[in-house]
Amino acid sequence: MKLRRSILNFILVRESESKLVKSLFIFEFFQGSAIALFFTAAISIFLKQLQAGDIPKVYILAAILLWGVGFLYHKLEINLSIKRIIYVVVVINTLIIVFFRIFYEFFYLETWYLYLFLAVFNVLYLLNNLEFWGLAAQIFDVRQSKRLFGVISAGDIPAKMIGYFSAYLIIPFIGTENLLIVAATLSSISLFLLNPLFKHSNLKSIQQGGHKLHSTHSIKNMQSAIAGNILIRKIAIVSFFSFAIYLIVNFVFYGYVKAEFKTDKSLVSFFAIFFGVTRLFTLIIKIAFANKMVDKIGLRNALMVSPAILFAICISGIFIINQFELQRFTFYLFGILIVITDVLRSAIQTPVLLAILQPLPVHQRLKGHTIIKGLMDPFAFLVAGISLWLYTSSTIFNFEYLNYFIIVLIVLWAYFTWSVEKDYLKTLLTGIRNRTLNARDLEISDKDTLAYLLEKLTNGSETEAISVLKLINGQAVDKEKFLVAGLNHFSQHVQILALEMIQTNHEITLLPKLKELLYDESQDHIKSEIITAISILDKDFNFNEFITHANTDIAYQATLSSLPILSKTNPEEVEAVLYNQLHFHQNEHKINALKIIGKLGLYAFEHKVIELMYSHDRSIKSAARQAAALLATNYAIIKLVDDYQYEKQDNEIIEALEKIGEKSIVPIQSMLLKSDCQGPKSRKLINLLGKINTTTSKELLEQLLNKFTENSDAIINSLFALNQKTSKSDAEIIEEITKLLNAAIEILFQIKYLEDTNPTLSSALTMELKNIRNKCIYWFYNIYDQETVLKIKTGFTLNTKESIANALELVQMEVHKDFAGLFALVFENSSINDKCLQLEHHYHFQPVSEVALAKNIIYDVNYHFNCWTKSCVFYSINKRNNFLAPEFVKPFTLSKNEVLKNTAEYIFYKATTPSSIK
Repeated sequence: MKLRRSILNFILVRESESKLVKSLFIFEFFQGSAIALFFTAAISIFLKQLQAGDIPKVYILAAILLWGVGFLYHKLEINLSIKRIIYVVVVINTLIIVFFRIFYEFFYLETWYLYLFLAVFNVLYLLNNLEFWGLAAQIFDVRQSKRLFGVISAGDIPAKMIGYFSAYLIIPFIGTENLLIVAATLSSISLFLLNPLFKHSNLKSIQQGGHKLHSTHSIKNMQSAIAGNILIRKIAIVSFFSFAIYLIVNFVFYGYVKAEFKTDKSLVSFFAIFFGVTRLFTLIIKIAFANKMVDKIGLRNALMVSPAILFAICISGIFIINQFELQRFTFYLFGILIVITDVLRSAIQTPVLLAILQPLPVHQRLKGHTIIKGLMDPFAFLVAGISLWLYTSSTIFNFEYLNYFIIVLIVLWAYFTWSVEKDYLKTLLTGIRNRTLNARDLEISDKDTLAYLLEKLTNGSETEAISVLKLINGQAVDKEKFLVAGLNHFSQHVQILALEMIQTNHEITLLPKLKELLYDESQDHIKSEIITAISILDKDFNFNEFITHANTDIAYQATLSSLPILSKTNPEEVEAVLYNQLHFHQNEHKINALKIIGKLGLYAFEHKVIELMYSHDRSIKSAARQAAALLATNYAIIKLVDDYQYEKQDNEIIEALEKIGEKSIVPIQSMLLKSDCQGPKSRKLINLLGKINTTTSKELLEQLLNKFTENSDAIINSLFALNQKTSKSDAEIIEEITKLLNAAIEILFQIKYLEDTNPTLSSALTMELKNIRNKCIYWFYNIYDQETVLKIKTGFTLNTKESIANALELVQMEVHKDFAGLFALVFENSSINDKCLQLEHHYHFQPVSEVALAKNIIYDVNYHFNCWTKSCVFYSINKRNNFLAPEFVKPFTLSKNEVLKNTAEYIFYKATTPSSIK
């Protein structure tokens, strides 16, 4: 187990990701092995039957096929889910391999078959790349991709190594063409791996979600990207030249191989060993050297490595051949060239080109990736194919002369490569200015880019400097020079950001610089932040001389930073300093002392804090309340709640109670029960209970939900905001839902009874139904799938015909049938008559008089009705029927609800005042 964890840590894979990464690695391993065997068979059979001079025609055919496949894949992405696309691609790749084996016996001597055979390898490789990286891009976020893409893609390199080496071992026994059977078998195995792969939770989420991230783009989109962005255009050109050179070197090398080996078995053996060793070199260089080299020499120099090495080899080769007439050396020269080209392209060139695209916005970055692999590679096939075809058809054709052509292409490649960095830095600067760069999406470690960023931080504008500091803060580089430049910047905002970074990163090496700035009078505008930074880096530093500073911010921070030391060495001095500030200094010093008392939790000053909460000075009273919130003693809380009842500007008290948290719940409960949850102040306290977010606050909210309905919408919103489980058992919740649904049925029939004669009360009862529906949804949330219930809640909140219908469908699917059918019937989007007709089959509602119905509402029979509904009863029914004697109306004149109280007073007055006086 420890070994496994060590390996996971080494390759930066989290435990929760390990199974998925393993599945992706194995899936790509089998696909890569199959494609490697297909290529080994294809190139060997091709060179056995045809000449190397026919390869340019294969390049042209490959270009056409790749563009066509790219277009078809784009259409698949639009119309199919990612799961179906991958199944389709793996099945197609497997069938292609099988078909070429089946038809081999009939067409192996046909030229068109051999052209298609070799060209289709590139199609298999492209399809594999598109489906695999299209899937990976949707599974992993930006930070995961940085850690994991190298791991999951690493399956491709050992797969090809094993594929090539296994071909060498088995070819003597099965023959070249039967390598296709092995390849098809491996591809089929990857097909069977898909089902367990898609059972991972990460893949389930992307299948259920409607979002699609296309790994390909339309030709129009790619054209606009090339025309509209110079960096993408330059990278496209560099990619074209590097791949074109690779193709030409391959062509020449295949020509010499054809001359050296005559049988298909000897060709397979050679290619297996040759490409196996090449992949081994690629793996070693990619793991051991590539990233470190890029960091040390910079992006541009890393890109220049490939053309520089190839140029040196080509020049040396020409000199050796001409000087010593070692014609056979050309074979070895191009063998070396193809190894170096392949290794450097895979290990350095492609990763660095993709890294250079990082400063671009995400959508342009994705288009850049697509252009490199989906547009320029086929274009290189086409241009190289046509050029070589014309050259091989001429009378001057000679493999050795291609060395000069390659040198010309290398020079052009180097020219565009050298100019890429300038456009990269411009793009980086644009991203900094526009604040589109995110340290999460960009990794910078090469010295040239870091030097450029340091220069922009030193001499750039405030916006540029802030963006550079934020960018550098997310990079694993030495930040000292950048932080010093930030401290020396003319902008106060830049200096403060640099100080914050010094604190966060605990940059102890900058302590001397900070102490130097502390005694620099020109830095008073940031001195309080400097004191904060020094106190974090040097906890024993003495700030006593700054405690009486004329600048109150500096004095406050110096006092705050000095007190922890004084409290250990001289506690009496602490009290003396604060006492002096509270009694004999200006208000600003009193406010600073209150801040310190609260921040350090100095309970000895509780009485003084409560005393200052009575102050007539608004700023002192506010500071005292903030200190009381941090002390959170019983007397301080009682004073805050008492002030809340009478204070009109009560937001700062609410904020103070929120800081206190659970300790404030008991006095809040007393106030809510005292006011019967009436009024806007109670509503604010209900919202506060949701923010406190404890089991106690949840239990209080549930108690209020059952007893009071005035602010039930606010109570329910607060309950949904909590992430606490209800303390009620499932049986208690089911009982609550049953009561609510029974009450809803009764109210439905009451509405039907009243809708023609009393529309006012009917509307009030409709609001009661809405409250019951929301309460039911809350209790559903506690016993059924929470994510589904939240979707149900959202559907009713949107309140459209379609959203309500969808919400009710989810209820039918998720909620137990005993509740689901009844809930859907009561709250569906249909008329009251229709609902009641269906309910009458199971529920018998006896028509009652208007007076009996009114009494049920007034006295909360079977349900706690809203005060507004009771007011409607008093106004619309009692006014006509006078069904309550004055002594029964009188208690409602004492209601905490102003509407109900005023309505009851009016009815009581009408009932007790003689007609002559009226």
